[in-house]
Amino acid sequence: MKEKLSKLEYFLSTGLFGFLAVLFLLVLVTSLGKNVIDMCVRVGFDWRHSGNYVGLFAGFLAYGVFMLFLLIPRMKHNLNWLMKFTHELTHTLAALLFFGKIKEFVVRDRECYVSYLTGPVGYVQITLSPYCIPIYTFMLFPFRFAGDSHYMIIFDALIAFSYAFHVHSFIKQTRFSQPDIENCGKARSTAFITFVHLAVISLIMATPKGGVLKALKRVFWEYPLDILSDPSGWFMDIIRYF
Repeated sequence: MKEKLSKLEYFLSTGLFGFLAVLFLLVLVTSLGKNVIDMCVRVGFDWRHSGNYVGLFAGFLAYGVFMLFLLIPRMKHNLNWLMKFTHELTHTLAALLFFGKIKEFVVRDRECYVSYLTGPVGYVQITLSPYCIPIYTFMLFPFRFAGDSHYMIIFDALIAFSYAFHVHSFIKQTRFSQPDIENCGKARSTAFITFVHLAVISLIMATPKGGVLKALKRVFWEYPLDILSDPSGWFMDIIRYF
């Protein structure tokens, strides 16, 4: 009986995350059209306008330039260590969020792990969090919310740089053979990671135009509601942006 319930929970959660992945793919398209394309056409690239995307472009470009320094062995070693540290730190923060009990945190050159006990909920979220949660990007959002409008371009650049680091880490660390992914199930892991990645990039795209709070409202409420309540109207509205 327990095994049947476990399988049912797996299929239901995989279906839910799969549905959210499809929904947030459409949210991403909406965010791209209503934010990035809309602002580039109507505002252009005015460096002082808080709704422009120059900061994000600059941040991604800066990370591309930073990649050249990885030709230096020590820089490459330190970046790899930082990626391992960030991976375990994300596990830890997610465990704290879901009231897990942290027992040990270890980050060495060849040995990296976090030992924790999970509660009745949160196992999937804690286990898969390093593969889809850009913690440094999330740490920057409050600064963008509270900072002076003249410095928004700097925060946008830092957000893009930190997210590029997350994507780089994801590419290097994510494999179907990873114990984290195998333990959660490959199908469920794929659905959950895809859903969260799509939600995060949608949020990043929506932030420069209206700020963090408006972006949260649009990405997690307005856009999904428009898609689910009136699919044909949403489709016709999106067509005009592309």
